[in-house]
Amino acid sequence: MNFKSNKVGQKRGVTLIELLVVIFVIGVFIAYFFPTVISRATTYARITATKNELEELRKAIVGDPQVISSGDYVARGFKNDMGRLPRHLVELVTRHPELPPYDQYSYPEKETLPVWNPFTQSGWNGPYIRDDGNQGFLYDAWGEPYRFVINNEGDTVGLKSPGPDGEWYAPGLRNDDIIIYF
Repeated sequence: MNFKSNKVGQKRGVTLIELLVVIFVIGVFIAYFFPTVISRATTYARITATKNELEELRKAIVGDPQVISSGDYVARGFKNDMGRLPRHLVELVTRHPELPPYDQYSYPEKETLPVWNPFTQSGWNGPYIRDDGNQGFLYDAWGEPYRFVINNEGDTVGLKSPGPDGEWYAPGLRNDDIIIYF
């Protein structure tokens, strides 16, 4: 008697062990590549958020010439209203940087800013940017403070973030700083 179970035309199925091995191999690939993909996506999202926030700060400081109402340039920015750049980003949200919660930030020539005068079109006419209550506008997506970019002549020409590595660019380091010029 011949008891062969493989008859002609009979199909062989997948065993549970083979299915588990395939699932295990797929799981290993996912476990290996998933953190890298997520890390890259998170870093890219933080870079984009920091660039967007730097752009909003730039508009708050120097204005946005594309915002016009009744033929008048209305988004003048801090520089056009005050006649100078802010000494600290805190001046974009308050004209009283010496009062809480902004009194914790010290910088040269800290002063109460003059009130907006509609006749001379000068003085503090803010807030120029919204504060979330935690002074989040002062920090990039990694929690590092923004700094002003100063050229060789000593003029402030932009804002910068140290970027994903949290290190300010210097020779020998990876240049991933995020910079926006006025």
